[in-house]
Amino acid sequence: MTTSEVAQPGPELERIPWSAARVAITAGLMLSLFVAAMDTTVVGTALPTIARELGHFSLYPWIFAGYLITGTTSVPIWGRLADLHGRKPVLMAGLAIFVGASILCGFAWNMESLILFRVLQGIGAGCIQPITLTVVGDFFPLRQRARIQGLFSAVWAVAAVVGPLLGALFVSTVGWRWIFDVNLPIGIVSTALLLGFREQRQQASGGHIDYWGSLLLTAGVALLLFGLGSGSAGGQPVWVALVVAALLLAGFLAVELRSQSPTVPLELLRHPVIGPAILASMLAGTLMFGVTAYAPLFVQGGLGGTVFQAGAAAAPMSLGWPIGSVVSGRIMLRVGYERLAVAGGLALVAGATLLALSAGYGFAWVAGSSFVTGLGMGLLSTPLLIVIQSTVGWAQRGSATALNQFARTIGGAVGVSLMGILLEARAGEGAAAALQSSAAGRQALEQGLFAVFWVLLALAAATLLATFLIVSLQRSR
Repeated sequence: MTTSEVAQPGPELERIPWSAARVAITAGLMLSLFVAAMDTTVVGTALPTIARELGHFSLYPWIFAGYLITGTTSVPIWGRLADLHGRKPVLMAGLAIFVGASILCGFAWNMESLILFRVLQGIGAGCIQPITLTVVGDFFPLRQRARIQGLFSAVWAVAAVVGPLLGALFVSTVGWRWIFDVNLPIGIVSTALLLGFREQRQQASGGHIDYWGSLLLTAGVALLLFGLGSGSAGGQPVWVALVVAALLLAGFLAVELRSQSPTVPLELLRHPVIGPAILASMLAGTLMFGVTAYAPLFVQGGLGGTVFQAGAAAAPMSLGWPIGSVVSGRIMLRVGYERLAVAGGLALVAGATLLALSAGYGFAWVAGSSFVTGLGMGLLSTPLLIVIQSTVGWAQRGSATALNQFARTIGGAVGVSLMGILLEARAGEGAAAALQSSAAGRQALEQGLFAVFWVLLALAAATLLATFLIVSLQRSR
């Protein structure tokens, strides 16, 4: 098989044989997804150290939120660009932005500059994750796609285990800045593997790209979170910012209703299968990013654990995730995606319950809850993605995949920030004091974090209800 044939879509129920070119390109796709996924998790372990070194603990959530907001609102633009101009040039551009911004993060001199560079890094990540999965959707027929998408979900999970441990290693040895610098060699190898990728594109429909919609959404969400109190001492609201945010979001809605190529394709959200699947992805993503952001902080700041213990507490999520992903990819065509989605929702509820009850059980209990949560994410995410991609044609597959990523990360961006507001309101100055090994501060931080953990449990329950809604709507059809 030649490289020009590698990306040619085959009949949905056929199997395409492997070749050296296909293996190399698949490896390049996996590596690009790995570097973007790792940068989501590697920061979690280092955040307490970064906050202690750079100061401004009230800005703690924005290291996550800034990355996730642009990584979310840029996704539809990247998806539409991939549908119009092809997957390869768009993916290469996203990789270049991501790696360049990673280098800038390594040179950050204060919390504000780090957040700014993370915002730029998020723009690149907003391309890598959905376009990689879109190429997989083009690359393999349905019979192979379910298993391959499960494998790519497992890549995300491996990144989840490597990220916290690698972050802990860098923080304890060469310094936290290397968690960003390491992206350069990984990005170079991924780009080299993808150079042989020659796709055979189908004709995409015309239409413009909704830059204004994405800009209004980015500014509106960022101002909304700032206005609600994220980044201010004590989580105090900023009313002027809230008013401006409301105006920007209203403008975004007006633009979307008139746009022929909207940032958020409302017709897909109205679909009886895709709509509930997107809702479940958003709720599960909020839960996942919440655990990634606040479980290490609880271990290091609340329990007084080491940076390695903080990383190891979140790492078991990636042990459960590939198990769930591989299982779901192998049995989905036999048991149906609805049953797997419900099983994933039940596992998320179990994991969140363990975390909410971890007060008297310590580090091991937190690690166990992370494992069960990862298992739920693996069982849930792959079936939802396969169903979304299989419901639309080639010309909409990039947009539909991007919408799924959009929902998951916008949930994480908003959710992590709102949880940070809750933590700041409950813990106050005690949160920053806990990072300096203050016993009183540690107690205040624990109280604030347990309030966050109960919010995570509510999100898990809502995800389970969304999966039941999917089953109910599917049966009614």
